[in-house]
Amino acid sequence: MGYNANKEILYIGGFELPDKNAAAQRVIGNGKILRELGFDVYYLGSDQGLLKNEPLKHSVDTFEGFKFYKVKYPTKLSEWFIYLFSTANVVKLIDELPKLNFIIAYNYPAPALAKLNRLCKKRNIKLIADCTEWYVPEGGIVYKTIKGFDTYLRMRIVHPKLDGIIAISKYLYDFYLIRMSGAVVQLPPLVDSSSEKWQNSFINYEEELNLVYAGSPGKGSKDRIDAIIKAFSTIKKDMSINFSLNIIGLTRQQYIDDFGDEFLTGELETCVVFAGRLSHTDTLKKIKNADYAIFIRDNNLINTAGFPTKFVEALSCGTPVLTNLYSNVSDYLENGKNGYILDTTTDEALVQTLAVALSQSKEKINEMKRLIKKQDRFDYRKYIDIVNSFLKTITE
Repeated sequence: MGYNANKEILYIGGFELPDKNAAAQRVIGNGKILRELGFDVYYLGSDQGLLKNEPLKHSVDTFEGFKFYKVKYPTKLSEWFIYLFSTANVVKLIDELPKLNFIIAYNYPAPALAKLNRLCKKRNIKLIADCTEWYVPEGGIVYKTIKGFDTYLRMRIVHPKLDGIIAISKYLYDFYLIRMSGAVVQLPPLVDSSSEKWQNSFINYEEELNLVYAGSPGKGSKDRIDAIIKAFSTIKKDMSINFSLNIIGLTRQQYIDDFGDEFLTGELETCVVFAGRLSHTDTLKKIKNADYAIFIRDNNLINTAGFPTKFVEALSCGTPVLTNLYSNVSDYLENGKNGYILDTTTDEALVQTLAVALSQSKEKINEMKRLIKKQDRFDYRKYIDIVNSFLKTITE
């Protein structure tokens, strides 16, 4: 199965290992594929906990058998400038990895990526982009201009000049396939289903339906938690369904500050529980114990180009998902088998489709849970062969 024993890959980007953000989950999942193919995988990421930059040899750690280096997350203007343009830390690691033949850059800034591409070509190192988003900048005019220009350069100018693309969604896969002569592979977020954190033997026979949302759902977020709560307020008034909605990621006051309390009053007030921020482990426990994981997103470029990590995590926990269709979620979400598709075209359609899911018996929900664990769709082992073919395409 192995591609080439005793070869090295360096994975670089803004992920925070070991498991501080969704990006970290993704690059570790991909790293396990590469390790199965015979590579020694090293990481160079950022860390918001570092107060200053240390020499790389002093900021090294290990996680699940992977060695990773950390640099301070940029906070000052000067630090952001260095992040956008400098490849100094990458070059230091290139010099220390004599068997390095691939670098994978996760959503890397365009100027530094272009500079790194020139260096890699001189040193006969293949450079691959792991592309998981098409960022649409918001905020002040200066930030929007700089970030917008960087995104344009990265997505349309620099990426097509690299040796290959790992695309998180079908949208990005199709976009680069015609620009990269086939050196593109589509990988959703992946997990190691043998890991303890994904094990789940919990079957809920309690009469009350337990739903969970987990994310960062404030104003400007990808997720429309406000639309979900509005739909639940209508259902609570019109239907005799006993449910609880557990919201992880913000407090009740934070929600009210962003969206007001119009739909949190009356009977719904006692049905919605705000848990605030929890650790990743505790969040997964809540998801495992739920009948459904729920979230909805608007259909826009950001959501179409990306793919929801929380969708993968819920199914990997064995929990059916309630969500609307965007990106290529429809490739994985089967209505009535591993969740239900929510129609968000109108408020009425959302309520109707949500009511269908909430009306299912516990026997039906538990049947879905058993099927989900049996399918195990996002285990990294199922993607080893296509990654192997992808790497061979690049090197031929």
